[in-house]
Amino acid sequence: MRRKTKLVVQGYPGSFHDEVARQYFGNNIEVIAADSFNDLALALASDQTINYGVMAIENSIAGSILQNYRILRENNFWISGEAFLRISHQLMALPGQNLDEIQEAKSHPMAIYQCYDFLNSHPNLNVTESEDTALTAKEIAEKKLKGIAAIGSKHAAQLYGLSILAKDIETSKMNYTRFVIISREGEYTSLGNANKASIYLRVAHDHGSLLKVIQKIADHRINISKLQSFPVLGKISEYYFHLDLEFEHITQYEDCIEEVRKVCFGFDELGVYKKAVIYDHQAIS
Repeated sequence: MRRKTKLVVQGYPGSFHDEVARQYFGNNIEVIAADSFNDLALALASDQTINYGVMAIENSIAGSILQNYRILRENNFWISGEAFLRISHQLMALPGQNLDEIQEAKSHPMAIYQCYDFLNSHPNLNVTESEDTALTAKEIAEKKLKGIAAIGSKHAAQLYGLSILAKDIETSKMNYTRFVIISREGEYTSLGNANKASIYLRVAHDHGSLLKVIQKIADHRINISKLQSFPVLGKISEYYFHLDLEFEHITQYEDCIEEVRKVCFGFDELGVYKKAVIYDHQAIS
């Protein structure tokens, strides 16, 4: 029997992280739940039996999850893949209740933010933040909590036997989250299929220094799909930059990077991998 791939994700069974892990790797996996992204990083860095982590990095509504860029950089994690998931939120509660009987809606702050319009149109609902969407659903089911509803995935409702009182309550139906698949070390086993890379760099604090980098990338006909700046700790007006680059061939990227290194004084690869395809409802690479 093939050995199970061991993963750590932020969240519990029924969470969106859990869903992405199973779509990306299949069913022959062992998933370890982490309460927070910092706990995920600690588990992946310290437990040699864990092969990968699955971590959200940005959302089409809420934007970049900045702390996770810091986690990637500080732990020297390697991005070996990515996945996009269409995020659809359901309001769920114990069976036998209707929406008028619910006094409290509880979920992770990100889920609450993504369902603002629905919650704003139901002022009778007291909105409470929790650490995880699926964990909230689990607690309602196990403790038989009446009058409280969770906001989470359809899978969570099915997994914990809750009834969906309101379907697809997210404000935007174009609500996608990008997840990265991370590991402790760089993997160069399938670079022939790679068409995306994540890097970060520092440039001199001089006029036009970043423009020189961007021009080198443009000269090689490589697309910058992400450009995010972060302040350098302890430095005033100094920044490093995270870039996601999309290209057609790995040699195209390698030639580009050779020239980029010459015009910056700090450079690191965070991952070279295959770009995920985004479908109407969900996408995995």
